[in-house]
Amino acid sequence: GPALETYVRMAFPDEFSFQIDKAIYSGSGAGVPLGFQNSTATIVVAKDSGQATGTISTSNILNMKARMWAPSFKNAVWFAEQSVEPQLLPLLIAGTSATTAALLYTPPGMYGNNTPYGLLLGRPVIFIEQAAPLSTQGDISLVDMSQYLLPKKTDIRADSSIHVAFLTGETAFRFMLRLDGQPWWKKPLTPYSGAATRSPFVQLATR
Repeated sequence: GPALETYVRMAFPDEFSFQIDKAIYSGSGAGVPLGFQNSTATIVVAKDSGQATGTISTSNILNMKARMWAPSFKNAVWFAEQSVEPQLLPLLIAGTSATTAALLYTPPGMYGNNTPYGLLLGRPVIFIEQAAPLSTQGDISLVDMSQYLLPKKTDIRADSSIHVAFLTGETAFRFMLRLDGQPWWKKPLTPYSGAATRSPFVQLATR
């Protein structure tokens, strides 16, 4: 009994964290936070003309970067599904010769990257389960989470009681967390120059 209670109190916060992250990423906004993927502030960058399914190209990444609101890039991270990484490894920015081509993506522990994350255009790539499968919108996102509002009333509250199921000798557990969330932005920004819209939340379209 005591061991089970200890396990439950350890496991539930992890599951809560997973579900909160899932809602922040793709929540519907109905009874859960509004995920940035479903927000009207998110820009979806079109695939390349004739692009094959299951691929990510250099131009995909550069076009996503171009649509990121410039002040947000210093805070931005890439969220991606793990199966995306093999598509990132060979990406290059062409130079005048093979020796001057530049890598877009550097894995952790290689090419001078001593961070725990891969770096794509210098920003961390964080692989998460909540991202969509490869080739689906949401498989890779460039986002500035400082532009996401997540108000929380209290931390997780955990209670247990022997009285709820007293006749059967069972202990009931209750976990409560009250929060909500949505992007600060309601729509992308149209620059003063009239160029393409920008946003702190950018995703790649389905290929």
